[in-house]
Amino acid sequence: MKILHTSDWHLGKRLEGSKRIEEQKKFVDTLEKIVNEENPQLILIAGDIFDTPSPSSEAEKLFFDAMKKISNFGKRAIVIIPGNHDSAERLVASKNLAKEFGIIIYEKPFEEKELGKYGEFEIERATQGGALLNIDGERVYIYSLPYMSEAILNDEYRNLFEESDEDLPYTKKIGRVLKYGVSQLENIPKVVMAHLFIMGSIGDGDERGVELGGSKGVDLNDLPDVDYIALGHIHKPVKYSKKRACYSGSPIEYRVTENRYKKKVIIAELKGELQTDIREIELENYKPIKRYEVIGVEEAINLSKELMKVEEWVYLKVETDRYLSGAEIREIKKNKNIVELSIAYQNSEENQEVNYFENGEINIKDSFIEYYKKFDGIEPSEETIDLFMELLGGEE
Repeated sequence: MKILHTSDWHLGKRLEGSKRIEEQKKFVDTLEKIVNEENPQLILIAGDIFDTPSPSSEAEKLFFDAMKKISNFGKRAIVIIPGNHDSAERLVASKNLAKEFGIIIYEKPFEEKELGKYGEFEIERATQGGALLNIDGERVYIYSLPYMSEAILNDEYRNLFEESDEDLPYTKKIGRVLKYGVSQLENIPKVVMAHLFIMGSIGDGDERGVELGGSKGVDLNDLPDVDYIALGHIHKPVKYSKKRACYSGSPIEYRVTENRYKKKVIIAELKGELQTDIREIELENYKPIKRYEVIGVEEAINLSKELMKVEEWVYLKVETDRYLSGAEIREIKKNKNIVELSIAYQNSEENQEVNYFENGEINIKDSFIEYYKKFDGIEPSEETIDLFMELLGGEE
C-alpha cells in the first residue's frame, strides 16, 4: 500500500503580521499534483492543520478545498489528527460531510470510529484509537494519537490500564499507549500516526520549550515496531530509519531558521513484514525567508529597492552611527516584503538595537524616546513626544 504523509500546514499563519495564504494555496496546488502523479491509496495528515484554534474563514476554505482536491471525491482515503495548534472540535465539525469524501478525522485520543463506508473505502474494525481500513481490497491498520498534554495523558492512561504506573515518565507512558494500540490486531500491516516530539530532534518550529527540555519528549526507542510511523509537530523533515518513522515537516518556511533545509512530503510504500520503502518529495520554496545585513542607511535604501520585485520575505538589519529619520524608514519599508527592519545604532559608549516590524508594533516613537534618553539621561515628557510625532506627521 502506498501512503502519502504530510503535516504542520499551519493554515492562516502569518509572518510578523504578513499573510502567507497565497503560498499555502500554492502548496495545496502542488500537493494535488503530487497526489495525482503518485496516486497513493492513503493520505495521512499528522496535525497542526491550522495555526490557531479559531482559524479565519479564508484558512478554513483553503482546508476544505484541499480535502476536495486530494480525496478525489472519496476515492482516496485520508486520515487526520489534530495537533497542539488545532481545535479538535472545530476540525470534526464537518465530520458527516467529511465521511462522504473518505476523510476520517480524529477528535481525541482513544476515539473509536464508526464502522462502515467512508467514501469508497471501509472501516472493517475499530479499536480505541485504531481503525482497520479496507482500501480496494488491501488492508492496513492505522493507530492515531492526536496531540496530548501531560495532564490528558495521565487521565487517559489511568482509564486505559488498570494497574497504576503513575511514576512512569511521559515517554514510557506514550510508548506503552502506542504499543498497546498496535497490539490489538495481528498479521496485518500497521501504521502509527502521532503528533509528538521525539527527544533529540531539531525542531525549528513551534514545539514548546518544556518539550525541547525533554520532559514531554518521547524517546525513539519507546516507539513500537510497525511498518511506518507518521509524525507531526516538528517543522524540519526528519527520518528515523531504525523505526521507519518520519517527520514530514511543514510544507513552507514559517521562520527564518527554517531556511536551512528543504521542505518535503513523504511517500511510504508498505511491503509487509516491516519492509517499507520511504521516499521524500521536495516541495518548491514559493517565497523564501532571507536575512540581510548592511552598513549605512543609503545601502539599506538601495537594497530595499533592489529586492522590491524579488519573491522573498526579508529580515533586514542596518548598522549605522546615526538615527534614521521617519522619511528614511518609510523609504526602506516601501518594500512590503520587509517583515522586520532592525536598526543597530552604534557609538563609542554602547550598542543599541531597535526593531521595526511590518505590523508597526515597534515604531519611530520608541526610537525617539531611546534617542532622547541617551542624550539627556531622562525620558522625554508627553508634550515633547506629542510635538515630535506631530512634526513627524508633517513630513508625510
